[in-house]
Amino acid sequence: MEDDHASSVSKGVFVFKNNFKPPSRKSSKSRSKRKPVENTLFSSNAWYSYYSTLWEDIQTKIQELNDTIFSSVLINLLDFIKSSTCQCENEEIPTAAFFTGINMPDHMTQFENLSSQLKKTTTPHVAYLQSEDGQSIKNLIENLIKQFVIEDIECEDDLEDESQHKQIKKNLLTLPYLQCWYENKYKKAEKKKPLVIIIPDFEGFNIEILKKFIIIISCYIKYLPFVLVFGIATNINTLHKSLSYKVFSKIRVKVFHSQSSVEYLNIILEEVFFKCPFQLGGNVFNLFSDLFLFYDLSVNNFIQNIKFAVADHFARGNIMTLCSLEPDVVKSAIKELSHDDLKMLWQLPSFKKFLENEGQDKQIKMVLDDEYLGKIVRKEIRRTQVYIKTFHVFLKCLLVLVEDLPKAPLGKQMRVLYAIATSENVTKTTDYKECMKLLNFQSKDELTRKLSKIIDVLEPIDFIDDDLLSSLKQYIDYLNNIDEYKMPEEQSKPGDKSVQLKSSNRWQFKEMLHELAKTPTKALNKYEHLREEIVKTLSGAFEHYLMEPESNFLHEIFFYNNISIKNYIVGSHRSAIHHALNDPHFYLTCDCCKLSNIGSIKPTMPDVCVAYKLHLEYGKMINLYDWLQSFVSIVDAEVYMGDEQMVVRPEMQARFTQAVSELEFLGFIKSSKRKTDHVQRLTWGG
Repeated sequence: MEDDHASSVSKGVFVFKNNFKPPSRKSSKSRSKRKPVENTLFSSNAWYSYYSTLWEDIQTKIQELNDTIFSSVLINLLDFIKSSTCQCENEEIPTAAFFTGINMPDHMTQFENLSSQLKKTTTPHVAYLQSEDGQSIKNLIENLIKQFVIEDIECEDDLEDESQHKQIKKNLLTLPYLQCWYENKYKKAEKKKPLVIIIPDFEGFNIEILKKFIIIISCYIKYLPFVLVFGIATNINTLHKSLSYKVFSKIRVKVFHSQSSVEYLNIILEEVFFKCPFQLGGNVFNLFSDLFLFYDLSVNNFIQNIKFAVADHFARGNIMTLCSLEPDVVKSAIKELSHDDLKMLWQLPSFKKFLENEGQDKQIKMVLDDEYLGKIVRKEIRRTQVYIKTFHVFLKCLLVLVEDLPKAPLGKQMRVLYAIATSENVTKTTDYKECMKLLNFQSKDELTRKLSKIIDVLEPIDFIDDDLLSSLKQYIDYLNNIDEYKMPEEQSKPGDKSVQLKSSNRWQFKEMLHELAKTPTKALNKYEHLREEIVKTLSGAFEHYLMEPESNFLHEIFFYNNISIKNYIVGSHRSAIHHALNDPHFYLTCDCCKLSNIGSIKPTMPDVCVAYKLHLEYGKMINLYDWLQSFVSIVDAEVYMGDEQMVVRPEMQARFTQAVSELEFLGFIKSSKRKTDHVQRLTWGG
């Protein structure tokens, strides 16, 4: 449809209503009849089904953990909102100041969880007011009433209510109308339900609009039981500094605190990811940890990064279906592998290393006999499964010993210790040796407490060596009754320094001094000798069970350590945009955009690419008319000259305007205040 008032190019898009009415929302029953699309591009691949099953299991565990973690603060918030409906006599609005921390990307997840719990248990009337809604007080109130009234009508799925929904006009979206609606809704009800208003980003909200809003709704608090929930990322001082005394006197604030994002991440890792078969290698885990700690503090982003790593890990091929801690699953997965799938084993570095230690006859048999190769793989996978389980168990035991040592050489959290242990052999690091030295100064009570914790960790595990467990229990008995401990007969005694220091030259004298420093000058008592024996026993267990993951055969199936994932997780945005605009064939892979010379320009390239490559030829200020002429001379093959000036067709001007707008949106140029017919360039060269 054409119209005179739609001739402006700068508008871009025009909407002409043709008496079209969008379909009304159906009930949840009718929506549930729609079958989700199950077929995807990789549905036929075995690795994709294993990936989907594993990630669904991880998501379920995370959701259960979220319900447990946030249950306490949610219960307190729900109790506060429930009890607030009968406490509005003094025109004070019940207000919950919910301190969410500075992990901004995770805030909406918490508030969505709060909203769902409110609608299930307390009230169906929950409205969100975002910072973009607070441009004016009129828009804010209209948006609020839409959420309370219209969405409530749609949820009821009643024909009469739908006709009422059609009759609601914008000029009726006022607080008196909301009061009338609320009184009609609860005319016969004994207990009225509160109207909860959630403002998740308090710091980003227009404070002046928010002040007016609070004062206005406080006038209706006797008739409408409003409850405010402020999401505050910083501290309580932000609330006090933002609101004046006049406004603050209208609200009754109660403070609630959520768990910090670092503590939340530690729980997610220890309870979910460290217990699943897929494990992150040291390089990738350190990358994800750095992104979390130094960029956004978002647990949700951390989980999405792991999801990408899991997908990339399984997408290597069907051989990755062996990534499971269940022997029966691995057994059935090996049977489903084809000869081509087993060929992928030969590409794994650990498998190549394994072949070097085997004889030529076994190597030939593994190439020709898939069943024989499957038996070897199953045996080695089982060994790696046991390694992963014992690895995490003894990491917990090591953390119990070192978490409270001075300066915490190995860290105070499992996350830090895991990063070290998956990057190298932790027992060979200088920090580990320092920890073992510090443990030789532990008091009797501290050592007894730590040994008891280690026994509690090891006792439920059925694959742990019984001799180690019985030895630790025996040490506990000796510590409680030190007199029953019998020291070995061969015990070091203080040496005679006057005899040992005899030497013929300086080099021998230096060596004797080193040996003398190692020789104890004082006999050890029973507790000191027992403490040395305990530390030596535990250190031997750690050296045996905490080998680096690369020491295991087929560790690539369980441990993902492809650091090239950084290019996808942390992209170079400006470099990628420049490459796409300068050489669109790299992404489009079409012949019409293929360039023989990177400096050339083709008329078949996208308009924004042509405009971008032309703007690289200008200086800081770009004349729009000159730029348009250059653009048209390349793009428009039908250009002609009239009166010694280039005649630009309206279609070409529209395309040029669109391309310039896109470049301005991408941040390459901006309008100039000095010259109206110029734009200012914002970037350096290419």
